Amino acid sequence: IPVGKDSMSMKTRWQEGNEEREMTSPLSLVISAFARVEDVRHTITPQLSTEDNALLLIDLGKGNNALGATALAQVYRQLGDKPADVRNVAQLKGFYDAIQALVAQRKLLAYHDRSDGGLLVTLAEMAFAGHCGI
Repeated sequence: IPVGKDSMSMKTRWQEGNEEREMTSPLSLVISAFARVEDVRHTITPQLSTEDNALLLIDLGKGNNALGATALAQVYRQLGDKPADVRNVAQLKGFYDAIQALVAQRKLLAYHDRSDGGLLVTLAEMAFAGHCGI
């Protein structure tokens, strides 16, 4: 099923005064994946609930706080020099299995990674999705 857009040929042209200008988008690769969902009523979104619940931070980076190429770095006109990566595959697999178990037990109400700009961006996105404050 083809989805997304083709960024490989994105170009725009415009007139600025007497000068013809053009800009070509940087090349980007977009990969989509699909998986069967057993029951859509048990899917998890980043949408916070206004109910009285706990909000947990599970730090798989162990304090590394790699913000390279994130929204936060871009706000400060930086690329960042420390990109996030996986340092412990077994730990990541254990985390994934634990999340799946919590979803199956209906104990997890919302979930969001913090890859796009750290904890503050994550919390803001979750609050926006839930139309609530934190």
